[in-house]
Amino acid sequence: MADRTYNTWKTKRGIEKTFVAGETTVTQADTITLNELYATSNPLNVYIMKKSDGSEMTQTHAAGTNVVTITGAGTNVHCVFMAWGYNY
Repeated sequence: MADRTYNTWKTKRGIEKTFVAGETTVTQADTITLNELYATSNPLNVYIMKKSDGSEMTQTHAAGTNVVTITGAGTNVHCVFMAWGYNY
């Protein structure tokens, strides 16, 4: 699993939490590292959907990291994502 690059559309930082939205292209079992979120705090929630039909992608985000793993994507699937978590 290689880290995938993504384009950030918007990052909004508050006192404790950060919201980030953008787009990426993923393939089966890819990972995305959300650099806008603090590295040792897991994202509070992540939503990833296919641009083609709006269906939600299956993903997990492990505690203690800002890495999101997407599974069942197929090959070169264009996606939009939204995530929020701590910025400290």
